[in-house]
Amino acid sequence: MKRPSGVARVVGFMVVTCTMLAFTGSGAHAEARFVDLHGSVLLGGMTGRGSKSQVPDMFHQTEGLGLGAELGVRLLVLDLSLRFQQMFDTGGTGGTLLSALFGPSVAIPIRRLDGGLPKFVLHPSLVGGVVFGTGAPVSPPLNNDQLAGKGLLVMGRFGAERMFGPILGVGAEVEAGYHYLLGASGAVNGTDRSQGWQLGLFATASFHLGI
Repeated sequence: MKRPSGVARVVGFMVVTCTMLAFTGSGAHAEARFVDLHGSVLLGGMTGRGSKSQVPDMFHQTEGLGLGAELGVRLLVLDLSLRFQQMFDTGGTGGTLLSALFGPSVAIPIRRLDGGLPKFVLHPSLVGGVVFGTGAPVSPPLNNDQLAGKGLLVMGRFGAERMFGPILGVGAEVEAGYHYLLGASGAVNGTDRSQGWQLGLFATASFHLGI
């Protein structure tokens, strides 16, 4: 039996995520916060591949362990977030990834404490946006000469948190998606385009401030 390709697995994951979002969005189980200002520290790993082996793919070039920070705001079920990831390789610090993502996201409490506060929360989301990456640590200010790739991506994410009070949560997040990137030249009709899939798994420590 032929195994599904990496892209097929990514698409399947995104379909499941969309289905969960549609179900939870129509029910009354999502956490009732009108605005949620959230921030996270992420520690984990990431990998990716492009469709053309002869063209360097930014996600493949920077794959490995990474440390990141994310800051965002969720208004009802729409979330806007900014993320910075510093990757590490055998020589120490490696490439960096900067992204701005927007899309539907919900918070689903699956168990509550006696006081009514959520103890465990699930966070399914489907986001898209822009990403910029370098092959080495960023030397501010970021300019085009430092970029290894830039472009668009869409990503399904699923996180789970153990809450410690109304603000602090510790958990994990898995993400999978598809990207279309231009090389450092930035030419849309150039030959250094790369498109393919990316996967990530991170431990998270987050805060949530909202009403």
